[in-house]
Amino acid sequence: MNTLVLIVQGLLSLFFIMPGYGKVAGTKQKHVADGHLKTNASILPIRILGILELLGCFGIILPWTFGVLPVLTPITAVCFCMIMLAGMIVHTKKREFKMLPMLLLVFVLSAVVAYCRFTQLS
Repeated sequence: MNTLVLIVQGLLSLFFIMPGYGKVAGTKQKHVADGHLKTNASILPIRILGILELLGCFGIILPWTFGVLPVLTPITAVCFCMIMLAGMIVHTKKREFKMLPMLLLVFVLSAVVAYCRFTQLS
């Protein structure tokens, strides 16, 4: 079971690399063109979310693997759940319903990791 959860952690890390990098490295014009941002809005919230997603890529794997503050792994998984919930709300408001199954799957995988790792800590 531990190996399966570790594989899911790796998949979650891989999943969050691209959107995190895109939010950090993308220009304001690209985010406006993609519809992620309004023309007069600040890009700072998108940048912060991207940095948090990239940090989560490390936090979902490294603490548990190396045994240094392993509680950070399930906390990261809970944070991924919150990001997915926020994403579901945003995409539902934008009527982008085809994104919801993927977001729901990542939410469930994150919740499984959080549950399994929290139970292994106690």
